[in-house]
Amino acid sequence: MDLNKMVMDSLAKMESEGKVQQIVEKHVESTVNDVVKDLFGNWSDFSKELKNTAQAELQINFNELNLASYNHLILNAIKDKLDDEITNQGVAQIKNQIEGLLSDAKREYKLSDLIKELTKEIDDLDELGYDEYHEMSLHVDDPYGSYWIAMDARNDINEYSCKYRLHVSKEGKVYSVKIDEQEYSRNRSSDDFEVKAVMKGLHGLEETLFKLYTSGAKLIIDEEKCELEVTNPEYD
Repeated sequence: MDLNKMVMDSLAKMESEGKVQQIVEKHVESTVNDVVKDLFGNWSDFSKELKNTAQAELQINFNELNLASYNHLILNAIKDKLDDEITNQGVAQIKNQIEGLLSDAKREYKLSDLIKELTKEIDDLDELGYDEYHEMSLHVDDPYGSYWIAMDARNDINEYSCKYRLHVSKEGKVYSVKIDEQEYSRNRSSDDFEVKAVMKGLHGLEETLFKLYTSGAKLIIDEEKCELEVTNPEYD
């Protein structure tokens, strides 16, 4: 067996097929990769020097930065964004609340019905004995061709201290509503309504008065049918 001839034949064949070139290129590529890795790797002298140079060039003097102004600008940007969101969502919420409040508004309301709702504000009604009663306060005056109505769930409250005060025309048109000294007048804009109260939700007589006023419904003054003396419902 001629081993030299076999080796030479194999080399000649590999060379003719381009395999020797491939092997050489592969090892040259691997060698070059190793050299580059050594030169530019994380622990190479070049990388260390580059890191030191970058740190020296990127030194920041925080004393020269006006951080207060920078923070102020950021806070203002955040505040503007929040204001926009709160305004948009708040208006939508108010709109939904008002639509819900007015969805079942009637065209006519009676004073006697308002008085019935007022009974829900009596605190100690369930503490009354069998033969005891609680008397609410109601004042109806018409000195100048229109009605001035004042009512309160408490007993013996004078006209100007009542929680609810209404100014109503002879035809039943509500000119103004005053609740705890907060007046909603036809001569004032809708912005004067207590927006926070609407958003939180109105209840009881306050909700009814809101519907009555904002819907332009008629109020029938049936004072003679108003039940001011209220007994404990347990004994009804």
